[in-house]
Amino acid sequence: MKKTLWILVCDSAQGRLFEARGDNRPWELLQVLVHSESRSKADELVGDRMGTRSSQGPSVHHNALAPSSSPKEVEKEHFGHTLATMLDQALRSQKFDGLVLVSGPQFLGLLKGELGVELRKHLIASLDKDLTHMAASELEERLGDLVRAPVDERDDTKPATKHAH
Repeated sequence: MKKTLWILVCDSAQGRLFEARGDNRPWELLQVLVHSESRSKADELVGDRMGTRSSQGPSVHHNALAPSSSPKEVEKEHFGHTLATMLDQALRSQKFDGLVLVSGPQFLGLLKGELGVELRKHLIASLDKDLTHMAASELEERLGDLVRAPVDERDDTKPATKHAH
């Protein structure tokens, strides 16, 4: 039985979700995901200048209303949570058998932190590189060893680097 692998190549504002099967077919682009708020300027994300009002008179204390995270960080976390939720729902619907995550180190860490227990069990590999700029064919070539299903019979000299799940 050939495995269905999903490959998510993303950064904090965009992603592409591919499906790979172990039969040498080209990857299928399943979805393009965009979260433009992660790229917005902080002042565009906050409608009122929250945390800038001072209490009456001079004070050395910080305003309690000031957010602890920047609006951009909140949006990145929101996108990570949205991606993890989408993947979790797809796993529960048995749409894939294994998952590969490719993202820059900071967002990859955030995304992995959002994965539930079952998703982590299906995480075959991850790569901490931002490859969102690459064309699909380049991604397939670059990540071929990472996503190769055990039953795949491609003739490459490098062994696949996978984790048992």
